[in-house]
Amino acid sequence: MKGLPAALLPLIGWDQTLFKFINSHHSAAFDPVFWSLSAFGSYWGIVPAFFVFILLKAKKNRIGVILAASAVALTAGGLLIPEIKEALNHPRPSIYFKAPEAGVQLADMSRSFAVHTVGPRLPDASFPSGHSWTAFAVATLMTLFFGRKYAWAFFGAAAIGYSRIYAGAHFPLDVLGGALCGTLLAFLVWRVTAWITPGRARPQG
Repeated sequence: MKGLPAALLPLIGWDQTLFKFINSHHSAAFDPVFWSLSAFGSYWGIVPAFFVFILLKAKKNRIGVILAASAVALTAGGLLIPEIKEALNHPRPSIYFKAPEAGVQLADMSRSFAVHTVGPRLPDASFPSGHSWTAFAVATLMTLFFGRKYAWAFFGAAAIGYSRIYAGAHFPLDVLGGALCGTLLAFLVWRVTAWITPGRARPQG
């Protein structure tokens, strides 16, 4: 696979195998469930919902700080994701894999797989998963600003990441990379915010 850093090349076989395992376990009953998760996990789904959450849950003297920090973290992510995708140019599963055809053999038979897609087949690059980046950034911000009782948001973020593999849009490494980057960026923004305004950034009882 072109576009991945050399350090990740040994993981490609595992990445492809895990993708095939997850993507091949699908059903008509679960397709709309995971499509709904995937749709909510988009930037224009989960971010507005998170801002509404902030307005409802944050104390008045903290709303401005939390909104500003969250806007910085999520906007920065939104700007970085397409740049990283373009730089790495990692193909999506629906482009990399080729559905088996009678009498036709690929030079690399590991690329022979009928990808189950839910929704459109996206033509752009795959790494990292923008949905996973955004979902884990939101989960991190929720937990750091509002306390550990909101750590359940990471389960929701993981479900969104899984939905992207189920839908045939991303490889597992795309999801893992997005999750790690989103979490790290959100944590760094929170740390800076906590340093500038410690009384408003840290959870309060």
